[in-house]
Amino acid sequence: MMLRSKMFQLMLMACWIQLFLSASVVISAETKLLTSVDLRQEYNNNITYRRSDKIDDFISIVSPSLTLSYSTEIFSLSALADWRGSLYWDNSDLNRVNQLYGLNGTYRLTERWSFTARGRYRKDSVQDSQLDETGSVRLGLSDRERLNAGAGLDYTLSERSTIGSDYNFQKTTYERSGDVDTDLHSIRFYYRRRLQNEKDVITIFPRFRWGDTDDYDAYSSSLNFRWAHPFSETLDTSITVGVRPTRVDYDDERDDTDNWGGLADMWLRKRGELTDGRLGFRNDLRTRTNGDIINVSRLYTDLDHRLSRRFGIGLEGSVYFSQLIEDSPEDDDDRWYYVVSPSAFYRLTEDHILRLRYDYNYEKSLDRDNNDTRERHRVWLQLTFNFPKTW
Repeated sequence: MMLRSKMFQLMLMACWIQLFLSASVVISAETKLLTSVDLRQEYNNNITYRRSDKIDDFISIVSPSLTLSYSTEIFSLSALADWRGSLYWDNSDLNRVNQLYGLNGTYRLTERWSFTARGRYRKDSVQDSQLDETGSVRLGLSDRERLNAGAGLDYTLSERSTIGSDYNFQKTTYERSGDVDTDLHSIRFYYRRRLQNEKDVITIFPRFRWGDTDDYDAYSSSLNFRWAHPFSETLDTSITVGVRPTRVDYDDERDDTDNWGGLADMWLRKRGELTDGRLGFRNDLRTRTNGDIINVSRLYTDLDHRLSRRFGIGLEGSVYFSQLIEDSPEDDDDRWYYVVSPSAFYRLTEDHILRLRYDYNYEKSLDRDNNDTRERHRVWLQLTFNFPKTW
């Protein structure tokens, strides 16, 4: 009976896909499907990212993914599904499957009104996700689940000006006891205008965020300004700066905290036949797994350069400085963290790439009583297969 049910569901799904593709042809829509598979063999000399008693291992990783996009003059939809299975040769209890699913849609209600909606679910390793977001992490491997959902509405005032607003909800839960689950809400209003030179775009947007845990409630607002400018067809930049006050009301004996700080998100991007790269800087609030609210400053780069038609080199790197917004000599946990990742790649075809990469991580605590450091070396060989299709 269960098998019949599964077969019926598959047949129903096939019918919907057939109708979807037929409709695409009728209304002259564009549909793109990108199927990718990454095969990776890695050596990691410190899989739990400890200062001492390091554990090394070989890890075999398989990462299939699907990206689908569909667009017409009034409607666009994109969907993403990504899996990453990791097999540890000597530490099989650490085997895991990370998952990511996403859905974004835009619908033009009228000539001036547009509606957007989005959703994303991710299940991954706390260690990898927190190092990437905050530059700091508690020891060990465990699961983290994060749900994002939001919607927005914008109105075209003229050929040059648009106003709008959007709302986003984020829920983060941890597998390990002692980590602090969080709920975060965000509302943004914006005014965007393209200047008369037809190049520069200016955006002004206030944002209001509030979140809660079992330990505290936090409130933050900011006023932000963004300037976007294309220098050429292959070189452009975006600069966002803002100022934000933050208040944290604790549910325990700690004193409530008021804090002021700045926000920044700026980057310079190059896209060309030989070189693709980005240099950027970000400064914003983040939350550690133990619930600490920190200000994270990150300088980063991501570069690929072709030396010939098939062979090229790459470089990724980030430097983080994270600081508690409630910073005091009694509770000081500021940290430096950086990662450097040079690589070399060879294009077997335009869509199939072989890459050899080395990755070095280093974290240092700036606590005067606990000036400890951690480091990790990784090296891997990765083969990527891309199968794009458009109809």
